[in-house]
Amino acid sequence: MTDAIRISGNQCENIACKVGRLLPDDAEIIVLAIGSDRVTGDCTGPIAGHILAERGVRVYGSLASPVTAMNVLQSYDEIKRKHPRAFVIAIDSAVGTDSEVGAVMVIPRGLRPAAAVGKNLPPVGDIGVVGVVSPQRLGADALNKVRLALAWSLAGKIADGISFALMRREKRADNRTVVK
Repeated sequence: MTDAIRISGNQCENIACKVGRLLPDDAEIIVLAIGSDRVTGDCTGPIAGHILAERGVRVYGSLASPVTAMNVLQSYDEIKRKHPRAFVIAIDSAVGTDSEVGAVMVIPRGLRPAAAVGKNLPPVGDIGVVGVVSPQRLGADALNKVRLALAWSLAGKIADGISFALMRREKRADNRTVVK
């Protein structure tokens, strides 16, 4: 993740700032929340998707209807077909260095789902937001040993950051409308 922006400090505020800078003003925003609710270390995306959907954000992937490595390409194709001009924020769990565990990273391009488990899928999304749940050195099996509290916390921070970014974007659009 060499071009990823690591978020520190007030994570929700910093996520909102980083994501907000990458969002276009005029595109429909769709969230593609990737992961499985059957693997604790892989549920950051579905939890964040669940939270965002409850807040009225258009989301593909949640606890009730997960988008996993098995169906992510079909879901991404569906988004592109139904919403051809949409800007897609992809959310996923990630592995990283020991010092990155617990961090949220914003990636100014799409992300490769299931890379932690050795899958070679094409990138999805226009930007990526990942929660680092485990050190890469422990291997893919470590995803089964991630504490739910970590995945839940990262998902909440990601959902809050994206929500704040979307609210600010909407406020800017309202201000432009009033000024005209």
